[in-house]
Amino acid sequence: TWVGPIPTRKSLDSYLVVYPNPTSDKININKNVDIVMFNYIGDMIISKQNTSVLDVSKISSGMYMLQITYENKTINKRIIKK
Repeated sequence: TWVGPIPTRKSLDSYLVVYPNPTSDKININKNVDIVMFNYIGDMIISKQNTSVLDVSKISSGMYMLQITYENKTINKRIIKK
């Protein structure tokens, strides 16, 4: 029987790094992911699959929500476009 510490499962949030935030032109992600960007009222702005870079240079300044899917798990991140 196992008598050591209980192994912890890392959350998806700890595997994915989204940078820079705030940004003015591109958002980088340290893995290839599927990503959907929504504006503050919930309209889909951008949708990309299997990418690690998201070009946001042509969208208006403001706060946006990213829905990031990696290995069939989804997390949400807020980003600020300058």
